[in-house]
Amino acid sequence: MRKLIYLFCLSLALALPAKGMPEQISERDMKTALIYNFAVFTTWPLIAGETFNICVFEEDRENINNHLLSTKKISGKQTSLLVIRNINAINNCQVLYLEAKKIRNKRLADTLQNNSILTIVNSTENTTNTGIINILLINNRFNFTINNETARDSNLTLSSKLLRLAAEVY
Repeated sequence: MRKLIYLFCLSLALALPAKGMPEQISERDMKTALIYNFAVFTTWPLIAGETFNICVFEEDRENINNHLLSTKKISGKQTSLLVIRNINAINNCQVLYLEAKKIRNKRLADTLQNNSILTIVNSTENTTNTGIINILLINNRFNFTINNETARDSNLTLSSKLLRLAAEVY
């Protein structure tokens, strides 16, 4: 777990300007670094288009630092943060970040079943009925769990390194 946190912090540090670097990494920046690194350690069957789309619903957009993502590449493609307003727009996403309450939407869950989208859920509890990767903040420390069965059902392959670093894999 320490190695992954080190990689995330290093990735984040490289994205921040050298002058005026904050003493503590904000929760928003840490989530952004986690999302980026989860995507780096995931393999998709085919990524169409010129950009790698990380999507977020409009009401959750403040949870992601677009500036940190805008300079990164994943699978050889420039990353792009897409702010989506409705469920139909997720067809263009490789990654979907959302709050736990949204994943319980039946229509969204049905749409996700038919797509190879890495769902990353910011959750307050460890539960198996949320996204592929669940980010948990426990005692001011980030942790994550992985539903590898759902990843396989979505035709996504998660790196063995990522699976080893998860607090729990089910």
